[in-house]
Amino acid sequence: MLKTVRSDLKKTFLSWKVTLLLLALLALPSVYATAISDGYALFGPADFFTLIIPFALPLVFPLIAVALYALPFSNELSHRYIVYTRTRSNIRRYLTSKALANIVVAFVAFFLAAFIPFLWAFVVEPSVGVINPYRQTMVGLSPAELEAYPATVNTFSQLLSIGPWAYGLGYSLWLGMNGALYASIGFLLLLVVPNRFVALSIPFIGYHIANFVFAVLTIPQYSPAIVFPFNLTQFPLWVPFVPFTVLAVLALSLALYVRRRTRELDVLL
Repeated sequence: MLKTVRSDLKKTFLSWKVTLLLLALLALPSVYATAISDGYALFGPADFFTLIIPFALPLVFPLIAVALYALPFSNELSHRYIVYTRTRSNIRRYLTSKALANIVVAFVAFFLAAFIPFLWAFVVEPSVGVINPYRQTMVGLSPAELEAYPATVNTFSQLLSIGPWAYGLGYSLWLGMNGALYASIGFLLLLVVPNRFVALSIPFIGYHIANFVFAVLTIPQYSPAIVFPFNLTQFPLWVPFVPFTVLAVLALSLALYVRRRTRELDVLL
């Protein structure tokens, strides 16, 4: 099974379509944020980082998550490839290897989507000085309060009180985990929902509907948008794990359903 996973990962990361998508995902936000940084009052690397990440990713996050691996996998389903595969190998083992490859691809892609901007904001840019000098004063804050200010701005920024690397690695792991979760839901829905367009659309549509509903209910901290907490006030670190846990239970339920009904699923017949 691990051999199949490695083969899938190699094939995915060598695909020119995936390569272009990854390059856009990893490079464009930092380039764009650097270009528009002069129009913002930035107080340090943490502020610059929060300018990079919200670029366009929060709008298309679930779409990219399923596009990296689940979308190519859907072609195997539509071309009936798996129907022939099941005659020569264990179908559950085959689907498990595909699911693991899907998780790894999404996790790595979204981990890097946060970690590379972190490196640019906290390591590279301060060394080369591409953007204008950061502001050194803020009305109503003493120098000591201004130094502590970045750790109080939004959820996950409290990790800055430990150190910038704790913040960078912590948020990158968080984004990678959520990317893998949405990718898993999209992958599993492909096996449950006969129409692949509907299956791949559900994570994206559900994400935005849930964000709207929780915003109307004035509890946006429990919406899926907490993956990108930069436009919300700071909440305790356990708060983002509430919607994450709900989605993880949904993914686990889908996985158990697929495992129990593998030989009966319409898309595999």
